[in-house]
Amino acid sequence: MSAALEHLEKRLGAMKGGWSVDKVPDGQKVTVCMFGDGELPNVTSYATVGLSGIPLQVHEGDREVLVELMVCSYSMSNTRESGYGPWPGILEHVAHRSVQEGMAVLRGDFIPLPGPIAPGSEMVALYAMPPVYYPDDFSSFPLEDGQRAAIVWLIPIGDREMGRRIEVGWSDFEGELVARNPDVLDLHRGQIV
Repeated sequence: MSAALEHLEKRLGAMKGGWSVDKVPDGQKVTVCMFGDGELPNVTSYATVGLSGIPLQVHEGDREVLVELMVCSYSMSNTRESGYGPWPGILEHVAHRSVQEGMAVLRGDFIPLPGPIAPGSEMVALYAMPPVYYPDDFSSFPLEDGQRAAIVWLIPIGDREMGRRIEVGWSDFEGELVARNPDVLDLHRGQIV
């Protein structure tokens, strides 16, 4: 079992399935995995496994980082959606884009989506932050070679929230998220602004 998979299963629950990410460097394998029955009740999580094996550049500076991406939402059986929902395709796209561009998605970054994340949802982008619904020790993990990889949580945000993030910067935006405490697991939540 890989270090990433072992780390993710400790908090997100057992892996229930996976989808390969196409077009990654030769010899590398990145999978989007679905997890269930973890620490958060009635939540299904998806995360990349293997992305941390591909060093990615930070936006500013000349250094590389190792990351795995994760997303969470209420289990589809508890929502209006059916099947796996939007996450496998979205996470595969973000991972593929990161590998192709060679750039890491890091705290404070946002990724516009081509439309709402789910029918009837106001969520049209993803915002990158630490996995704050989990204990601090979940935010990174050691790899077999002694390096550490970070877990980057992508939460859905709306267009007004994305505008607010641009306006005030990531630190103040996260402060507003903490103060208003929206249910970021609900794909149909209202926006905080």
